[in-house]
Amino acid sequence: MYASKGVVKERSKKGLDLFSINCIFVVLGLIVMLSLIIVETLPRTNNAFLTQVAMPLHSIAVTFLNFKYKHLPLFIITLPFFVGPIEAIVGRKSEDLRDFTVVDSTFITFIAILLMYPQVARGGLSYVMPWVFGHGLSFRVDMFGFIMLVTSGILWLVVTIYAHDYMGIEKHRNRFYLWMSITFGGLLGTIMAGDILTMFLFFEIMTFSSYMLVAHNQSKESILAGDSYIYMGVVGGLLLLLGIILLFSYTGTISFVPLASQLATLGWKKYLIIMLFICGFGIKAGMLPLHIWLPRAHPVAPTPASALLSGILIKVGAYGMLRVATSFFVPAMNEISGYGDPLWEVSEKLGIMIIWVGIITMAVGVFMALQQSNMKKMLAYHSISQMGYIIMGIGVASYLGYKGSMGFTGSIYHIINHALYKGLLFMVVGLIYLRTKELNMYKLGGLWKKLPFTAFVCFVAILGITGMPGFNGFASKSILHHAIIEAYTYGHPVFKYAEITFTIVSAGTVCSFIKLFVYVFLGKLPEEHKNIDGEKGMMDLAMGALALMIILIGQAPNYLLNQFIIPAARNLIYDAAFIDKYIVNMNFFNNKDLIGMVWVYLLGVLIFLVCKKFGLFHLHLPEWLSIENTIYKPMFRGVMLASKGITKRYEAELINSDVIIYTVVLTSMLFLLLKIV
Repeated sequence: MYASKGVVKERSKKGLDLFSINCIFVVLGLIVMLSLIIVETLPRTNNAFLTQVAMPLHSIAVTFLNFKYKHLPLFIITLPFFVGPIEAIVGRKSEDLRDFTVVDSTFITFIAILLMYPQVARGGLSYVMPWVFGHGLSFRVDMFGFIMLVTSGILWLVVTIYAHDYMGIEKHRNRFYLWMSITFGGLLGTIMAGDILTMFLFFEIMTFSSYMLVAHNQSKESILAGDSYIYMGVVGGLLLLLGIILLFSYTGTISFVPLASQLATLGWKKYLIIMLFICGFGIKAGMLPLHIWLPRAHPVAPTPASALLSGILIKVGAYGMLRVATSFFVPAMNEISGYGDPLWEVSEKLGIMIIWVGIITMAVGVFMALQQSNMKKMLAYHSISQMGYIIMGIGVASYLGYKGSMGFTGSIYHIINHALYKGLLFMVVGLIYLRTKELNMYKLGGLWKKLPFTAFVCFVAILGITGMPGFNGFASKSILHHAIIEAYTYGHPVFKYAEITFTIVSAGTVCSFIKLFVYVFLGKLPEEHKNIDGEKGMMDLAMGALALMIILIGQAPNYLLNQFIIPAARNLIYDAAFIDKYIVNMNFFNNKDLIGMVWVYLLGVLIFLVCKKFGLFHLHLPEWLSIENTIYKPMFRGVMLASKGITKRYEAELINSDVIIYTVVLTSMLFLLLKIV
């Protein structure tokens, strides 16, 4: 066994142990569970052979999905909170048994999530705990939330399998798994929340528990990164809390219901409420200029934590933005007459702002990624850039209102796809670091010879994130591209410049990952890395599972769109006729979109060659361009000076006042005692 507080360079090599066998069965179980959902949701076919093959699976799926338990949402949320301490205790005796428990409990949670599908498909699943906190806790799972839950469950399960081998190089592993489980519980509660107060409570649990993952190794850099993370997280939480108070004060509700008609009468106060919610969730989403914690956190956090942070935790910020943008700031269906109704004003103005914030986030993220030598920091900046795509889609959904379904569907699809390929990319970098103890890509090279499977899955992830047709990213990027085109087709022509920026950023993404693959896997293998160990079994299993999903989604992009994402859009206020005409059975592999991607890849190759020739990957930007130096540090100094000034001005008076009060109280008590005597 391995001491939890010690550092183990590598788990000893051996054949298939019980943990490995368990993981293989879990992955097979994952494939079976997803297959049952696919069989149940696919349209019935007239093909006799396919019908004969599918019927037995359909019968199994019906039996499996007919399971009913009214407390299922509560079970899903509380299971991670319950097993987390148990895992930490078990880990003191046996780390293999602890990791076994981590994987299996996560798998059980995932199965429970899938069991909610029939009720979700019929309109949603609700659960209320009225006795908690006076107001009560409210949970509701609709198709949008179900998509987020399944995505979270898949990534979390795969990361727990991956973490077994990787965490051998880290200290305090029991503590890591404890807070990882608590973070998972907070994440699930946030997604399943039925009102904004319940969402806020679990959002804060998720924020504070994930701090322990960021600052895990307790080095100076990780503590500073953790400080940035928690400071920004606290600010985000306070903004959300103030937004909730104002919303309840002026509307009398905290439920996710359309409130545009009530907000329309509030004047400037409605924009204050909007900004509080968007900035509060935007901090978690890595939205510019609130992103400063993200590139600090990823390089220092253990790789499993980085995969979860980038893969799903920052998506919760986007989820919160989408949830409030499609509820509080839109009118009810019975209140509007169509696309041009005045009640769309709040949503339209919100959308204009979010589109441009998303575009700027995309551009700055990819530019900063191109300048990085540290692989994890590069991926962190790409997370910012990719979140820009999602935020832009949210903006289009809000801006176009009744016709905003393209932006909504594109954002959800990109949340799913980014979780898969970015989680995989962080896992690839983690395995490289485990073998070479190096994160600087310029000091690597030729690793495909030592790590061929890792090079293959990395290439799959790169094709996904750059939008290659046939891989998952192509579908969501195509929808988002159509969305920004609709923004200037149905809205203002200025958004044509947003589309141009979208294309350039996509080419920059291609350039950045050409750079990563060329410097890490191609070229000459450095002398010091010629004797490194090769692949790692369970880490390969985890990475292979994500790579397979990237390929399968890319080969059949309409499945997720038609069976899950479109039903989520239909539950909202979007125009059903517009969805049927432009989104249902969308033809992704049309000549225009395919040729467009050819030009994006050619431009990406050109940018790479130019940057390599003229040394543009090593630019040193002036200090005044740093958002941290120009905004946050002066703001911090201003707060500290104001605090000291107030303390200096009033501290003496307060002390003197306290002395007088204590003197009066003590004198009065003494007088009463003497009188009694």
